[in-house]
Amino acid sequence: MKIFKWEKADKKISSLTFKELCINLFGSVLIGFICFVLIYTSLSEISLLLTVEESFFIKEKSGKVLLLFFFFPFAFFFLACTQKLFNFKPDYAMVGFAKGLFITLPLFLLLVMPLNIYVESYIKSKGYIYCNWYTGASFRAPDVWLKNDELCLQDGSVIISDVADWFEMHNEKGVEPTLNELEAFIKKTRMELGR
Repeated sequence: MKIFKWEKADKKISSLTFKELCINLFGSVLIGFICFVLIYTSLSEISLLLTVEESFFIKEKSGKVLLLFFFFPFAFFFLACTQKLFNFKPDYAMVGFAKGLFITLPLFLLLVMPLNIYVESYIKSKGYIYCNWYTGASFRAPDVWLKNDELCLQDGSVIISDVADWFEMHNEKGVEPTLNELEAFIKKTRMELGR
């Protein structure tokens, strides 16, 4: 069965109501944006994993790499919206979208755990230690890895985002902070926040 078939639609674009036209136009823009976000998110996580050795602090969420799989079904949906706008039948592209989701979703669910295990072992092999105090409680929160396990302090678990921003600032400078600097930062920030 063909996925790309450009047959003229029975209903002309001029006979579409304003509401149908707006929905198709908005759908095209929204799905195009979703495709962009999927690619950007996956590539940013891949680039993070490729530059692991350049920093002392890493926030990773390896499952984001597999979001790239969802680009293909959504590309079919984008094609269907575009075909509808240009007076072509979107039936074949919508079938491609449905089949793509049917294949991609189980593939994503099957590969997410093995990929996570592989990435964790790769990061550990580069000398990083997992820091549970800076990793959020949600399963969607990124895992936090540090080169120096002394910088993983329980006191920082109350102000995770502030500590992460502070670490990011030091990563950009290329300077690893000392334990005393971190303790002073945590104490000062907690006092400012009243915790």
